[in-house]
Amino acid sequence: MFEVRVPASSANMGPGFDSLGVALRLYGEFVFQETTAPEDTKHLSLKAYRQTLKQLGVEGANLQVRVSRTIPVGKGLGSSAACIVAGVMAAYHISGTEIVARDVLKMAASLEGHPDNVAPAFLGGLITSSWENGEISYGKLPLSKHLSFALLIPAFSLPTAKARKALPAKVSFKDAAYNLSQLGLTISALGSGDEKLVTDAFQDRLHQPYRFLLIEDSLQLIELAKKRGALAVALSGAGPSLLLIRRKRDPLQGLQEDLKKLKNRWKLRLVEADRHGAKLKIL
Repeated sequence: MFEVRVPASSANMGPGFDSLGVALRLYGEFVFQETTAPEDTKHLSLKAYRQTLKQLGVEGANLQVRVSRTIPVGKGLGSSAACIVAGVMAAYHISGTEIVARDVLKMAASLEGHPDNVAPAFLGGLITSSWENGEISYGKLPLSKHLSFALLIPAFSLPTAKARKALPAKVSFKDAAYNLSQLGLTISALGSGDEKLVTDAFQDRLHQPYRFLLIEDSLQLIELAKKRGALAVALSGAGPSLLLIRRKRDPLQGLQEDLKKLKNRWKLRLVEADRHGAKLKIL
């Protein structure tokens, strides 16, 4: 019996569309055990386990999985990426294959379809990544210890397919250039912890303006969060959760009370960055 613990992840972070993500101390914990019974073919972690064994060209025992802690599903927090990372790591462990980061990430990204969540989920920290022609490139970026995060998580979900459909087929050269400048500012701000730079960064013209329209309360929440001390606010993944960047140990006093006045139910969760990524432990 063994456990794989995988952190939640928040992708995009404003201007880093499909290329930037951070791991958060909010975990999915997957307890795997060998079984003689048929596997649950519907559970994503076990699907990833089987597909990884197939790609590795090895056999593996049937497993059952129990999820002892969960990442909220359908909230833009990388729950599917966590399942895939757990399943891939389970296959490497069962087969005795050496875990090489690039190989694991390539496998996980091929199953997920993109690396922006699986890379921080596996590696931890702030990760930039790209996926082209079946190959992954990634890099770990500096992340200031003077900054913390928070999540605003709604009771409702937003299907990723719906959020993708809201995006325009084309964007202007001007907007693309704007996002490049904002991405540079965002990476610099997160690395340095410069509060003024954080407030100036995280603006986006490629996806957030279109997706915010799908999320009731989002624009009001951004205003309330900044009023209560958030340095910046970004959509977490495709949404509907919002990622807040805050000063270290700032509790965003008063924001929890503000949430009670909204039409929809939102939960505030103060979180820190996970800097270590997925871990496998023998039980």
